Amino acid sequence: MSERKLPTILLIRHGETQWNVEGRLQGGQDAPLTLNGFRQICAVAENIRDLWSDLRIAGPVNYLTSPLGRARQTASILSDCWDIGYSGFKFDSKLQERNYGTWEGMTLSEVSQSRPAEFNAYQCDPWNYPVPEGESKTQLSIRIKGWLEKLPTDQSHVVVTHSGCFRLIRGLYVGASQAEIDEYREPQTTSYLLDHGGAYECEMPLELSKRFGLNPKALTVHI
Repeated sequence: MSERKLPTILLIRHGETQWNVEGRLQGGQDAPLTLNGFRQICAVAENIRDLWSDLRIAGPVNYLTSPLGRARQTASILSDCWDIGYSGFKFDSKLQERNYGTWEGMTLSEVSQSRPAEFNAYQCDPWNYPVPEGESKTQLSIRIKGWLEKLPTDQSHVVVTHSGCFRLIRGLYVGASQAEIDEYREPQTTSYLLDHGGAYECEMPLELSKRFGLNPKALTVHI
């Protein structure tokens, strides 16, 4: 990131989908939220309610979401939980998940078996290998960096996005290396406050996950 003042971002990952459960690469394709995914977002909304309220008290808040269905569903649930109106969310294509091209709908195991040459090339250079008809992680990073650099700093932002974008927004915000970003893992019940160059995890308390009836696997990490 440049030396300019950094915006404040409340970063939220969409809830669990049917393809998350199956381990399938979603990219620009869509699978609906599971019942567990719906419950996850209700729990996330409650977990960060006070933090969100503090942002509103401090000044204007901008609500952004990826235009993909699973993110829009997540934004809709958040808007109901917080009583802010779904129309307050703006769709931003820069927040759309990485394009996995011809791999979309497949698990990595299926890719390795049916497209071994492509899979091996990806394993050798996971940042720079462009998936056929898709994006490389480096291309996604350039997209996210450009989005961050243009994000207004005179207001806070609530951002609903996907795992790949989530990790890059977090990493680029704090100046993490590629290796550090590759180590990031977060369940879909985790959100982050990005503020003044730091990333602060809003970890889901076990008591809250139980109150909302989350599947114990809700605290595991999906791709």
